[in-house]
Amino acid sequence: MSASLLRGLSLKTSNFLNISGFLCIASPTEQVRYASKKAGGAVRNKKRRTLPKYRGWKRNDGSFVHAGEILATQRGLRFYPGENVELRRDNALHALRDGIVMVTSEVISPYPDSPLYTPVQSGLVIKKKFFNVYPTPLHAKFKLVSEI
Repeated sequence: MSASLLRGLSLKTSNFLNISGFLCIASPTEQVRYASKKAGGAVRNKKRRTLPKYRGWKRNDGSFVHAGEILATQRGLRFYPGENVELRRDNALHALRDGIVMVTSEVISPYPDSPLYTPVQSGLVIKKKFFNVYPTPLHAKFKLVSEI
């Protein structure tokens, strides 16, 4: 086709031409849709927005705690249980009694089935933090009704 014929054709049949100028076979009443966005696959290395766990000390040295309160949360054994403190299944340390928290650094003496047993027996000194709860005396917590 010559250029003049194409120009004349495009003026007369503007409903049949698409954006690029080529002839479409659609009728004048039908609309031709084109993709508005390209097809995107799943992103493999996208940022994961995991929430923080807030592990660590919950009660400081010298603070008063009630029985059952959480002293520290951890993964693994970063802190060890001492006096009146229990280690739960999720390795969280809980107070067994009301009292004052005391955190000490002590040399550990592991059981024979522990992986730390052989290095300690060969002379390695390992210090870990221990959480202890020292109970308050009863006279400091309660008053008799006759004394009020």
